[in-house]
Amino acid sequence: MLRLLLVLLLASGASAQGITYGDALPMADAALASADGSQTTLSASAGAAGLVVVFWSNACPWTDRYAPRLADLAERYTPAGIGFVLVNANDPAQSDRESATASREYATGAGLVMPYLADPSGALASAFGATSAPHVFFFDAGLVLRYDGTLDDSPASADRVRVPYLAQAMDQSVAGLPIEVQRTQAFGCALKQTTD
Repeated sequence: MLRLLLVLLLASGASAQGITYGDALPMADAALASADGSQTTLSASAGAAGLVVVFWSNACPWTDRYAPRLADLAERYTPAGIGFVLVNANDPAQSDRESATASREYATGAGLVMPYLADPSGALASAFGATSAPHVFFFDAGLVLRYDGTLDDSPASADRVRVPYLAQAMDQSVAGLPIEVQRTQAFGCALKQTTD
């Protein structure tokens, strides 16, 4: 029980060190390795209307459940000028399912047509305050944080979604409206990063 409390305290402390509503996109121009072997930056992945950054895992049952929903959102909102990028902030030395090859295969198989970046050291996750996957961050056209948390209110089933938080935030941002829900609790699997 004490160990569980310590893990929860550490996780909440890590997220408190990240970004909050109104902050600029961290590490926007840092060169990041993609699962396809190329290098890119977060700012290069942004569209004219913004950017969605999703911390992801190939070995998490919750990302498996969210993959079709994320693919659908990317298909719907990329034409509206919003870029999408996945970030695998898990150390591939801890699981071969988190390697660049596995990431490339996972994204292709799940229909996730977007850059899939590697962050095995956890530097990007730390800058964002991401401690789990999936964890969504939406930045507006000025690359200012407008929403972070979960994709919607139903991790278990797309059929039970009542509030599509990410879609709602993107719609409101594109329309120039205030963002009604700026933050929700991200839900998923803990990121497994290097321990050195």
